Amino acid sequence: MMKRIATALVAAAMGASALSVAAPAMADETPGSTVSIESFQVTPDPVVIKGRDRVSVTATVTTVGAESVEFDFDPTGQGGQPDCNPCPGAAKASGSGTGWKRWDKTIVLDRNDPAGKWLVRVVATGENGAVAKATSSFFVKVVQARPHQGPRATRITGFDASPEPVKKGRKLSLSGKLQTARCYDGWWWDGDAYVVGGDRCRDDHRWHNWRWLGWQKINVYFHRAHGGKWEYVDTIETNPDGSFYTKIPAYWSGTWKVVFEGSRGLYGSSATDYVKVVR
Repeated sequence: MMKRIATALVAAAMGASALSVAAPAMADETPGSTVSIESFQVTPDPVVIKGRDRVSVTATVTTVGAESVEFDFDPTGQGGQPDCNPCPGAAKASGSGTGWKRWDKTIVLDRNDPAGKWLVRVVATGENGAVAKATSSFFVKVVQARPHQGPRATRITGFDASPEPVKKGRKLSLSGKLQTARCYDGWWWDGDAYVVGGDRCRDDHRWHNWRWLGWQKINVYFHRAHGGKWEYVDTIETNPDGSFYTKIPAYWSGTWKVVFEGSRGLYGSSATDYVKVVR
């Protein structure tokens, strides 16, 4: 994908119509020249690529006195938002302002292209060899979207049943923490990919991470090592920071499991730990 973008491309003029639009930053022109870049914009911005989508990105400039225009699309590898688009402060024509032309160039991006800030550099050349330059920027977000809408993910981290081994009749300490995926404007993070959710939600700017989930019920189950089925033992509640803790007597070797059953807008989750009981 990068090979087809890195080289400068000469676009064809699209007509002679004057535009009154804000122009890009970092623009300059050769002293005494009669070529200028009057406007510069990239659309769409931001560019959101979901799943296997291919998104067309178009850079459009309006020039005065230009005979050719070269476009160069360049990913910077930087995060954050673009500096400006369109940008103020174009190179102004030194002549009478005749010869207005509009030029554009379109590229197609997909999920294999770098996310983050991209720069678009433009070089306009006049008949006498005079040059005007300008740079604008746009932002690319790659979203591994899933074709369904649904609740946010949850997870139980750091679950531990201790001590291990434990003497028969002694109490085990069960502890862990319940977390949920942060969300922002209907997107949430499940630890592996960005997912489009069913409801719009907003936690804060650090939405691509996990957060604690307090005041939720956690069911405790036990499965003996030598057959049987899962037995319900107790229900406990998470603290405001998502942590939970309880003590339960141990009589048999086996697997302890804690389960968050889920609720409206939240998927359920579980975790297990095996403990050997000795006499």
